[in-house]
Amino acid sequence: MNFSLLNDEPVHDIGGEDVLGTFRAARELARLIQASREATPFTIAIDADWGMGKSSLMHRIEAELGVDRTVECVWFNAWTADGTDALEGVIKSVLQRFDRNLLRRVWYRTGRRGPLLAALRLGVTLLAGVFRVDRMVDELWERMAADAAARNQIRELISKSATEWAAAPGSWDRRRLLVVFVDDLDRCSDATILAVCEAIKVYLDVPGLAFVLGCDQRRIADVAEATGRALSADYLQKIVQVNYRMPPIDPLQARRLVESYAQRSGTAGLLTPPLAALLAERMGRNPRRIKRLINSFVMEYHLDAGWQQFGAEGLLRSVLLQHLYPDFHRALVEPGSPDLVAEFVAYYELRGLVRRGGEELDPAQAAGLTALAERLDLPLPDTWPVVLERLERALPPEYPVLAADRGFVRLILDLEQLPNAAALLGWLRRTVPLPVPLEARPQASVYGGTPPQSVGAPALNLSGARVLWVDDVPTNNDRLAEQLRRSGAEVRQVKSTAEALTELAWQPHVVITDMKRGSEKRAGIDGITAVKARGFAGRVIVYAQTRDVQLLIDAENAGALVARSATMLVDLIEAAPR
Repeated sequence: MNFSLLNDEPVHDIGGEDVLGTFRAARELARLIQASREATPFTIAIDADWGMGKSSLMHRIEAELGVDRTVECVWFNAWTADGTDALEGVIKSVLQRFDRNLLRRVWYRTGRRGPLLAALRLGVTLLAGVFRVDRMVDELWERMAADAAARNQIRELISKSATEWAAAPGSWDRRRLLVVFVDDLDRCSDATILAVCEAIKVYLDVPGLAFVLGCDQRRIADVAEATGRALSADYLQKIVQVNYRMPPIDPLQARRLVESYAQRSGTAGLLTPPLAALLAERMGRNPRRIKRLINSFVMEYHLDAGWQQFGAEGLLRSVLLQHLYPDFHRALVEPGSPDLVAEFVAYYELRGLVRRGGEELDPAQAAGLTALAERLDLPLPDTWPVVLERLERALPPEYPVLAADRGFVRLILDLEQLPNAAALLGWLRRTVPLPVPLEARPQASVYGGTPPQSVGAPALNLSGARVLWVDDVPTNNDRLAEQLRRSGAEVRQVKSTAEALTELAWQPHVVITDMKRGSEKRAGIDGITAVKARGFAGRVIVYAQTRDVQLLIDAENAGALVARSATMLVDLIEAAPR
């Protein structure tokens, strides 16, 4: 059986199979843009959640527009820029598509009437006949930084250049149109998002230009509100004139998508229709998440011969636990650990009995509960509510939350009910996949080339993240802090809330705090309150091993998230907006 990994790149052409039905949307959006060139400038937003296919739709729109000789397309990936660099980058990407001779004529003619050209080395460049757009923009930016009055003239220069370019005949008597695609805007920092919006509205709001933004508009609205840009809805309306919200993927489309990915990855013989449906639903019918889970499935099945014995039913549920509940999965496969599936099921069944007001467990349930109580050295008193209370004190504090998660409960019960469940769970506790790069493992020829970089999910990328870590014993976190730095994050470690409040001027994206400092059991909660009172709008995470459930509840009520393990902490940092 030959397997292959699925890439994470958007679809760039209009050929092939239209699994999600986006070809028609791309075709009609392209026609709308072409027919509306007289209404330029305008901005269309392709609005959808992360991983739902915004980039693929935008590339298909570009391909549809490419057959029209009067339309030019340019791409700007906002994620590759930062702050003011994004403002310059958007404008430079537009100007570089214009005819160089046209730019020279317009800029020389317009500049002669104002002080800007005389103040720039650009004047010598023009007269010498050597004209480079990138050098011109660099010099303009230097001038803008020194003289705010020059900005109005720069806007005029850009406007006249774009207007003359659009008016130049492209095909018959139709005006030319430049369509600027801005992708990954919702993944950027607040400063980058505002810079791109400023470029679109202040400098490039001219006839002949249309913008297509790939973004989750809620992110732009949040940035506008957090930075005081009046009402976020009003700010959005100034930037985006037309919003296309990509429709959700329905169950039939999700099934076809999984079937397509299964064919390409070589797993079609393993992912039966019920398993494909389970995969699609638990991944939220999100194409990118589905790809990543199938890649993990492929890696585990191919590299670990045990799964070829136990089969795809158990493997898929194990990989789902690994992706959706990583801390539970890691504890589940820890060598020598207790049977956490049996432990959770016993707790869940007793919790259900108490909540229903029942009186008796059936013999199998009672046996499971007795075994759990003996392992935890807990007496079994007469009343079930007392037993439940003692269990919840002794078991991990996440169990009540997990018991209320129907998706988690279904995965655990399905695992327990597999025909070979006992053997499978015992084997899992003796076999732990090593989280090391694949290069360190034996090479596998079935991939037909260079093996992927890592097992399962892609390498951690925290580039641009600023993390402020508060702990009175910072050396306890040195190894994890260094791991975050190697993944691209900037990390500052301080020992007290007072130091943390001073460091808020650094504008961190994430603040991590311990809970207890010396004799102060609630130091972390007091720190959360103080940070929030200073207007900090980023993510606050409590990283502590306390079993005091009330303290954890108080921390969440104060506005923090709770991480009980390094894995959970890293996941929360990676998901934080930046």
